[in-house]
Amino acid sequence: MKKRWTGIVLTALVLMSVTGCGKKEAAKAEPDANGNYLVNGSFEEADFTGWTVTNIDNVTEELNIYDRETDCYEGVQSLHFYSGSSNVNFTAEQTVSGLEEGTYKLTAHIQGDAAGDENASVIFYAAADGGRMEADGQLNGYVNWYTVELSGLTPVNGEITVGVSVTTAPGGWGTIDDISLVKE
Repeated sequence: MKKRWTGIVLTALVLMSVTGCGKKEAAKAEPDANGNYLVNGSFEEADFTGWTVTNIDNVTEELNIYDRETDCYEGVQSLHFYSGSSNVNFTAEQTVSGLEEGTYKLTAHIQGDAAGDENASVIFYAAADGGRMEADGQLNGYVNWYTVELSGLTPVNGEITVGVSVTTAPGGWGTIDDISLVKE
């Protein structure tokens, strides 16, 4: 009897592995009403919902959701950064899974000031196509929005990771808003 049950269990396990039974398929990514696959791309949530925000070496003094409509590209909130006595150094990143085959485009907006730092760096990026594509952003002053686009992004295993990295000297500040990942 024991051999019979062992045979039945082994047969069931083989069938499950062949048919994929028990495997969890990736959920299909769903765009919002504007076709944006990112969660909270305009930072309209009260927190960083959808984003992994890293304050590198914990030096950026203010890194939060700003609810000052005048500092937004779209809506009433944005990702705000500022440091008065230390450097600004952070990343914000989001991975979208379950994307259909095809190409996608990342669009993002940033405004602010590098406080005279000639080595300031704003890099928007996308991990797709088996590599990383980057585009430089600029801090050109108050509400002087700089728009970045990366197109032709192809998901790898249904995933694209997008993000931004900002570094600048003390006194640097700005807001990032209306980041979108749309199908081309």
